[in-house]
Amino acid sequence: MRPSAVWRWPLLLAAATLLGLGAALLGEGGVWWGLSWTALVLPLAVMAFCMLRR
Repeated sequence: MRPSAVWRWPLLLAAATLLGLGAALLGEGGVWWGLSWTALVLPLAVMAFCMLRR
């Protein structure tokens, strides 16, 4: 299996988490709060989906 196939999803989830943390720290209300919540909930939703799928 290629490394790009193994690391694709973990890297995308890490990028979403960093985007959410950056939006929460640097943004001021409005769209920034929604972006940060969405980006920070995304990895949790993926983990829940994978756990329930098993």
